[in-house]
Amino acid sequence: MLIRGLKISLPAFRRGIPSVALMFLVLAASAATIAADEKAAGEKAAGEKAAGDQLLEHDGWVTNLAYSPDGKLLATVGGQSLQYRPGEVRLWDAATGKLLANLEGHESNVWSVAFSPDGKKLVTTGYNGQVIVWSVDEKKSVANLEKHKSWCRAVAFHPQGTHFATAGEDGTVVLWDAANYKETKELKAHESAVYDLAFSPDGKTLATASTDKTVKLWDWQAAKESAKLEGHGDAVWAVAYSPDGKLIATGGADRKIKLWDAGGKELATLDGHRDWVTSLAFSADGQQLASSDYGRAVRVWNVTTRKPSSILEGFESSVWTVAYVPDGQRLATGSHKGGVQLWAPKTTWNQVEPAPQPTAEEKAAAEKAAAEKMAAEKAAAEKAAAEKAAAEKAAAEKKAAEKAAAEKKAAEEKAAAEKKAAEKAAAEKAAADKKAAEAKKEAADKAKEAADKKPEAAKAPPKKADANEP
Repeated sequence: MLIRGLKISLPAFRRGIPSVALMFLVLAASAATIAADEKAAGEKAAGEKAAGDQLLEHDGWVTNLAYSPDGKLLATVGGQSLQYRPGEVRLWDAATGKLLANLEGHESNVWSVAFSPDGKKLVTTGYNGQVIVWSVDEKKSVANLEKHKSWCRAVAFHPQGTHFATAGEDGTVVLWDAANYKETKELKAHESAVYDLAFSPDGKTLATASTDKTVKLWDWQAAKESAKLEGHGDAVWAVAYSPDGKLIATGGADRKIKLWDAGGKELATLDGHRDWVTSLAFSADGQQLASSDYGRAVRVWNVTTRKPSSILEGFESSVWTVAYVPDGQRLATGSHKGGVQLWAPKTTWNQVEPAPQPTAEEKAAAEKAAAEKMAAEKAAAEKAAAEKAAAEKAAAEKKAAEKAAAEKKAAEEKAAAEKKAAEKAAAEKAAADKKAAEAKKEAADKAKEAADKKPEAAKAPPKKADANEP
């Protein structure tokens, strides 16, 4: 029985879709598309045999898978609906494909899974934000962490097993203590959703891949961003460190894979995928890089030459995840339909023939086209720079003019206020002077009146003596 999944078939609106709507569109294709897929798969199966061996059967989407460090166990996660059916977490015997346990607890589709370095714990994350820690030996949950408010797309264990990190739609990364399952740190890593996480092999750096088209490197203990990897033209869906920690691989919706050094310097772009890159994995020796996409393809790249060495065929639907078996010699893939397939070394891989070398004329034409493109890009950059400088100059002049006008207005208002104050003071002084003059005049008039009365008293006749007086 194969996965009853859905073909990913998105038309023109591949960019600018909100993350939740994006994943709904990716997973919820129409019934007509399913029928077309099954018909195409049947026709293909009739004509050729799949190159990959069916490792185990699965009745739901396989959105992620992980091997235990010793390679004895394989964990697969997924579901049959984003949020309307419980998610699936299953443990398998990696050698025989025998189902060992169905771990129940997720209420919605499960997006990611990771074993602890000692293989004793398993952490899974779901569409509804659930993070569950499982005991591998007891095959039961030991912690249910509900920090994330919306879907949680990624989980990664620290190489020493002391911590694990989870991330999701709101761009927040949460660090957890792996011993007591307590939150130890929260990073507001991106303004957009975080789709993948990876610790460097030495455990000092945490890489976060986001739909904002960037990957950031963090000194996670100090909660400090140390580098920002820019260069992808669309959402970055996957990030992986090489085993020696010297390389970082990223891939996403722009269908490109980029290689960077550990400090974040871009080294190369690997072209070839015809659809969104969904997953990346380095081989144990670091010599190969496997990448999967929505276009039913898995490519294996030679890390040294940075050229594809193999293309894996036989998929009936989009490939969600890819992981090397710990022995480094085999590759496991999980898809929307088709269960988990195991790919042996190159005996079952479709080898890529060396690309034909261009003729001298073709090389000259290509060099000319490249030179013209470079010149056009340079001219466009110079024009953009000139326009930017002119705009900045105009903005500065406008700002200066506005400042001068504001200063002039303030000066005029100050002068008007001072004039008004002076007029008021003058009016008050005039009133006081008038009042003082009037008071002085009144005093003078009274003094004169008093002076006029005094001479009249002096001129009065003397009083006549009484005859009877002795």
